[in-house]
Parts: sequence; structure tokens; C-alpha cells
Amino acid sequence: MAEFEQLFSALNIQEEDLQREILNIGEIQTVAKNTFIVEQDKYIKWLAIVMKGKVRVWQENEDRQILLYYVNPVETCVLSLSAAFSNCLSLVNAKTETKTTIIKIPVQFISKWCFEFKSWNKFTTNSFIYSYTDLLHSYKSLAFKKLNERLMDYLKSLKSKNQSSIIKMSHSQLAKELGTTREVVSKILKQFEIDSLVKLKFKGIELLN
Repeated sequence: MAEFEQLFSALNIQEEDLQREILNIGEIQTVAKNTFIVEQDKYIKWLAIVMKGKVRVWQENEDRQILLYYVNPVETCVLSLSAAFSNCLSLVNAKTETKTTIIKIPVQFISKWCFEFKSWNKFTTNSFIYSYTDLLHSYKSLAFKKLNERLMDYLKSLKSKNQSSIIKMSHSQLAKELGTTREVVSKILKQFEIDSLVKLKFKGIELLN
């Protein structure tokens, strides 16, 4: 029940009726790493709000993936939210990056609560706003930056996030994040090493600047 209290506090849900409904119909579930939360081209039956852990959201086409964003604690996948509103097929995949705890809300309540409860309406509206910003950033990166720039930006973001110059990711994992192939990533990293920007290690990459 601590997850529900965490949700009420984070979203400032003070309406007793909404708290009661969430407690009655919400389901807490802990899922293992690499578990699908949402699958592309399938109907969404419930909305997942992440309470602990991390979920990767991407779109896939012809065995190529485009990373869209990550869902962190007290957030939801906005494209799943959109599909729940319109009762349409999911446009994305969402899979857990770590062991993750979620609260599942049946889709029939999502739009209904928006009209009835101010706090829920604010949560869904803010989810769209924040995710729109993330998606716009991803689009700008894809449209206006070369792949080598995107790769370096991504490595720097991991360095900053993990507070370490050692990036423990394989070339295949990096390729998946950037929507390209392992061979292309390996070629760019090799050039980075020649330019003294990185040092390639076994199952890792060290940023030198």
C-alpha cells in the first residue's frame, strides 16, 4: 500500500473519491527486468504508472529501433496514455530496464477521471507536456544531427548521469539506443578512438574528454 501513498503524495491527489477508486481498482505489480509493459500494434488494457524502476519506450520497424524516451518513477508512457484515450492500437513498445514496480489502472477510468478530478486531469496534461518536449528533442536530434554527434551526445549524457567516464554498454546496445546497426557504431567509435576522444575497452568505453 506504500505505493498508493507515494502516488497520492507525488500527484497531490487529495480528492477522497479518487483515492478510494484508485485503491479499489488499481493493481500493484512488480515485474522483472526486460518485461514488456506495452507492445506495439496491440490494444492497451491498462495504464501503467511506474513507481520504482525504469521503462524504455521505443518504436520498431523492420528490425530497427528508435528510442523515444524513458519512463521514470511517478511517470507513465504518454503514448500509452494517448492510446488509452482513443482506444487504439499502441504505436510503441515499452520494456522494463530494471526490476520495476508499477500501478496498473484499467483504461476505462483514464478519460473518465480527467473530467471528474482536477488532480488526475493535471497529471495527464503534464504527462503530455513533458513527453512532447522529450519527443521534440528526439526529433531535432534525428533530423539535424549526424549520427556521430548523436553518439557522442549520448555517451556524454551517460557519463554525466552515472558520474563515471566508463560507459558499460556494448556496441549493440548503443546501436539499439540510436536506431542504427552495431557495425556503424563500431566504425564511429573506432574513429573516436583514433581522434583520442574515447578509449575502447572490453565491454565498455572510456570517455577521454
